[in-house]
Amino acid sequence: MDINEIRRTNIRRIAADYKNRAEFARKVDRSEQQLYSLISKGATKTIGNRIARDLEEKLGLKEGELDRLESSNDSTSKIASDIDLELLRKCIDAIEVEIEKQGLQGIPSSKKAQAIALAYGATRAGSNDDVVPVGFIINALF
Repeated sequence: MDINEIRRTNIRRIAADYKNRAEFARKVDRSEQQLYSLISKGATKTIGNRIARDLEEKLGLKEGELDRLESSNDSTSKIASDIDLELLRKCIDAIEVEIEKQGLQGIPSSKKAQAIALAYGATRAGSNDDVVPVGFIINALF
C-alpha cells in the first residue's frame, strides 16, 4: 500500500466518525467535492504532503499521523484518543483519596485499576464532568 492509500484509509476512518460528509468537510475547511476527489473509492487525486499536514492540523492530529497505517489488530491509538486524560486524572485522585479516607492499605494495583476504570466509565456516562461519588465503588470492590 502506497502513502496515498494509507492517507486515504486514515482519512476515511476519521471521516466515518462525523455525522455526514458536509460536517467533515467543514471541519477540515474543504469542499465536499474536493474531499470526494481525495478519498472516494476511485480517487485519482493524490494526497500530497501539504494537504496531509493541513488536514492533520485541522483535525488536531500529530504531524505525520495520517502517514501511519494502523493495524486492524492494534486499536491502541483509537482507544487512547478517546480517553479524556483530565477526567482520568480526576478519577485516579478520587479513588486514591477514598482509599486513604477508608484506611485501606496494600490494595493490589489490579483492584485500584478496576476501581479507576469503573469511576471513569460511570463519570463519562453521566451528564457532567464531576467524578461520580467513588465510595460505593471502593466498598463494592474491597
